[in-house]
Amino acid sequence: MKKIFLKSLTLVNFKGVREFHADFSNAVTLVSGENGTGKTTLYDGYLWLLFGKDSAGRSDFNIKTLDENGKPIYRLEHSVTGVFVIDGREVKLQRCLVEKWNKVNGSTEETMKDETQFFINDVRCGTKKEYQAEISEIIPEDVFRLITNPYLFPRLSAEDQKDMLLEIVGNIDDNEVAALNPEFMALLDHINGTSLAKYATEVAAKKKGCNDALTTIPAAIETAQKFLNDIEDWAALESELTTKKASLANIDAQLADVNNAAMAANQRKTEIVRMCGEKRIALGNRENEIRVQASSDRNKAMADVQAMESELATIQRNIESKRNELTALKATIAKTDTEIVELRAQFKAVALETYKEPAHDNLVCPTCGEPLRGENLKKQLETLRGNFEQHKAKRQKEIQARGIPMGQALEAAKANETRLTGQISTLEDRALELKGKIEYAKAHIPAALNAEEIISKDAQCIALTNEIQELNNQLNADVKPADTSELQEAKAMLADSIAELNQRLGKRAAVDRAQKELAELEEKRIANNQAIADLERWEDTYTRFLKAKDELLYQRINGLFSYVSFSFIKEQKNGGEKITCVCTVDGTPYPDVNAAGKLNAGLDIINALCKAKGYSAPIFIDNRESVNEAIPTISQVINLRVSYDKALTIQ
Repeated sequence: MKKIFLKSLTLVNFKGVREFHADFSNAVTLVSGENGTGKTTLYDGYLWLLFGKDSAGRSDFNIKTLDENGKPIYRLEHSVTGVFVIDGREVKLQRCLVEKWNKVNGSTEETMKDETQFFINDVRCGTKKEYQAEISEIIPEDVFRLITNPYLFPRLSAEDQKDMLLEIVGNIDDNEVAALNPEFMALLDHINGTSLAKYATEVAAKKKGCNDALTTIPAAIETAQKFLNDIEDWAALESELTTKKASLANIDAQLADVNNAAMAANQRKTEIVRMCGEKRIALGNRENEIRVQASSDRNKAMADVQAMESELATIQRNIESKRNELTALKATIAKTDTEIVELRAQFKAVALETYKEPAHDNLVCPTCGEPLRGENLKKQLETLRGNFEQHKAKRQKEIQARGIPMGQALEAAKANETRLTGQISTLEDRALELKGKIEYAKAHIPAALNAEEIISKDAQCIALTNEIQELNNQLNADVKPADTSELQEAKAMLADSIAELNQRLGKRAAVDRAQKELAELEEKRIANNQAIADLERWEDTYTRFLKAKDELLYQRINGLFSYVSFSFIKEQKNGGEKITCVCTVDGTPYPDVNAAGKLNAGLDIINALCKAKGYSAPIFIDNRESVNEAIPTISQVINLRVSYDKALTIQ
């Protein structure tokens, strides 16, 4: 265990304490004094030295000494120095707040900026990060606060307390719990490596599934029983169905003879329709071929005109776009010309400026305030003239620097202007050329031939038309159908009767399914009830397993303490259970015990945490006068007690 012992603490100008030094040579030290003498300030200084925070955890608190009006007293150095013994090695730490005063150029007033400096064994650290790294190497801040503040751990959330206690004692192996009871061992064999939490979820889900299934079974039985009302003499129905099917087959045979004759006539008619369709397609193709040939030259000429008009429209859009670009470019050139003229005027004006020598009486010594004379006056005048000329040359250079890129931009713009002008001219020439070609092409579009006249005289078209007319004449020939109305009526009546018999026989399958389903539902009910019983038996074993594991856990946790004890209880949170941690002193919850009980509970917890974390560090106990006796600790203790002493005393 790393033991940290505070050997001495020195405060200089810290929160009103001008200078105070305390030596802590014993394992238990008593610091006493009246209220306001600086007991809490001593603790704040100790925490500020280590972590830059006060006892309330604030890092932005004021450490400067104040005057009678509550204003900071400036130009003081504020510091806290602590000497520690860490595992027998002495380490000196110091944190200082230093005011840095500087004059702003051209002003007599000073400005102040605070700077924090850090020292380890009187050697200054380069950065705060370097200092804090050294502190963390000694002890991490979170561990420090847990093992030095007896009231911190009980104030943590129940969840954080539980997690920290479990971290200290470690996890209890399930096999260790299973060794307590053969039923527990059987449970672990049953889950076969699955976590207990996951298994509990699976059991709950399976029970819910079984209960849900049992809930639906009565309604399913009731539904299945309704089908049993449809039972009939299935053999008699099947015999009647066979007889009527035979009668229907006889009628179908008679209709087939009539239909065969009609079918032959229909097939012939279908063939004529097919041939007529082929002839019409051939005639249409020939007519389309003639029409295309009659207008092909005219269509080509019109397509050429459309292509040239499309090209002309594209060129005209390009001309318009480039003219707009040229207009904007000319405006830019005009603006740049104006700006260059203005810069030349500025350069000329600066060049014409002349130095005006100031009156000699206005030149005085900055030290004594007397007018300058002799060689000093001459040097001052030369300096002033040189400054004037230097400033004048600098301004001229600045004007030239602004003018050079303007000139370059102007040249580039003019080059673009020339390029755009040439492109526009080329496009306008091409547009003029296209207009002429379009007018000529439109004037020479050939006229289309008379396609209908050509079609009326075409031998192939005439032959196809005659063939189509002949086929149509054959289609219009009368075909008298045979009268089968009586047979059709008898067939319809038989079909209706057969359909009714099939419908009634169809209920037999539903009745069979219902009887089978009733048997299956009864088996399902028995199986689900048995499954629930088995799951509840495993669930009971699981619950007893967890109780046994919790008991082992409580024994390990409470074995760490001599004054307090902890337990984990379940509480309801929004309809569900949540494990929470409860700290008690002799059976009384921590919030209900008196001040002495809370202090000793905290010290007992600190002793356990020190052993678990491997650190011990000084414990500052405020309001020590309110507790008669505190339990022993493995850490150094510094008691802060209110007394009648006018100044802090160390015992």
